[in-house]
Amino acid sequence: MMTMQVTFKGEPLEVKGTQPVTGDLAPNAALQDSEGNAVQLKDYLNGQVTILSVIPNVLTRTCELQTKAFADETAEKDYQFITVGRNTVEEFNQWNQDNDLNVVTLSDVNGEFGDAYGLNINLGGDELLTRAVFVIDEAGVIRYEEFVLEVADEPDYQSAIEVADFVKK
Repeated sequence: MMTMQVTFKGEPLEVKGTQPVTGDLAPNAALQDSEGNAVQLKDYLNGQVTILSVIPNVLTRTCELQTKAFADETAEKDYQFITVGRNTVEEFNQWNQDNDLNVVTLSDVNGEFGDAYGLNINLGGDELLTRAVFVIDEAGVIRYEEFVLEVADEPDYQSAIEVADFVKK
């Protein structure tokens, strides 16, 4: 197994774990929903095409841009968009309120998602998730994955949208 590396502002970071790839069944994980309830990711994915947007911290500029861009791009689409990060339920709810949005956010405060998807990084002493995007089909199979190699960069929104549009047809 090869360890994936990303950079943050040019500084190398090790991504801990094994990442799922196109063709894999999307791993399940326990997360917290906007009410603070323990939920299973598989229940959200069940029978729906999903863009799963993974961010380090919604309270930072690039993560905010990513979340807003996917919210805009998917607003009129016939599939769902979910943001997963290590932010607390309260931080996600406050962010939605401050931005007048209603993005579905799932909090990985227990780290189970990061372990299942192999996306854990240590950024400045904080255990966070590295930036990634997955498109998952109705059967729960990953049809697209992007691991953003420079954590400070935005993902390739258009490619993810194109694959989700194609899968949804």
